[in-house]
Amino acid sequence: MVYIILVLSIILAFLSIHLFYIEKQVKSLIKQLTFINENKVDKKISIGLLNKKIETLAKNINEIIELKKQSEADKVKLENDLRQTIANMSHDLRTPLTSIKGYIQLLKLNDISEEEKKEYLDITEQRTKVLETLLNDFYELSLIESLDFELNLEKLNINKVLQEVLLGKYTDFANKGVEPNIEIPKENIYVIAEQKSLERVIENLLSNAVKYAKDNINICLKTEENMALLKVSNTAENLTSQDVENIFDRFYMADKTRSGKGTGLGLAIAKGLVEKMHGNINADMNEDVFNVYCRFQIIKI
Repeated sequence: MVYIILVLSIILAFLSIHLFYIEKQVKSLIKQLTFINENKVDKKISIGLLNKKIETLAKNINEIIELKKQSEADKVKLENDLRQTIANMSHDLRTPLTSIKGYIQLLKLNDISEEEKKEYLDITEQRTKVLETLLNDFYELSLIESLDFELNLEKLNINKVLQEVLLGKYTDFANKGVEPNIEIPKENIYVIAEQKSLERVIENLLSNAVKYAKDNINICLKTEENMALLKVSNTAENLTSQDVENIFDRFYMADKTRSGKGTGLGLAIAKGLVEKMHGNINADMNEDVFNVYCRFQIIKI
């Protein structure tokens, strides 16, 4: 009987000590979490390695803290991006609007000739088109980036789509004084995409190449493993690694000369559409050649 009482006493003492340390660890967790929340410090909780379950709990809490930290960083970045976007858009809106307003004032003058009046009207019309393009591009990008925006994906012959867009860009190439080097395989390549969106992507890539090419443009379509790779390259001057890194950002323009040179949304729109079609797009710079790589999922016939 005495032996049983002794054993029970030892067990009870062990349980009491164990419970004491568990309670101590829980109080430590509560204290650390309270300190982190009240002071908003970048810190994780720590415990003694006495209980595996509490250790697992602490690990899970630290993961939640890390997720919260990342979420707050993403929120700050989103707010900064939004402010920058608004600032950029305001700048781009103000430029043609100021010009339009100025030429309207000139048109009100009584001593201008019919020839001058026609010239001012033509310039006003051009500035209005710039403004219209900006608004359309910004609206399109806002739709693409919305969570509920979906495309009607289907099987498309990317060879045919590329050829049709290239024909439509013939005048632009001629005006630039550049004859592009085009490589399209004889074998048809079928991809998962949407007709209008695929055309828009190719159009934007070619427009960017024509706009900034120094003297050479290359367009190459080929297969790469299970993907169709469309590569658009052009010689470029004064592009930096930072330019290449930010080239798909909204309103980013590598030449820093915004007025009359476009909206800086073309490649951002292309990126958004490519990703909505489950493809990927990236860019790099090899010596003086700027390359954009656009990949789409292939459908085997």
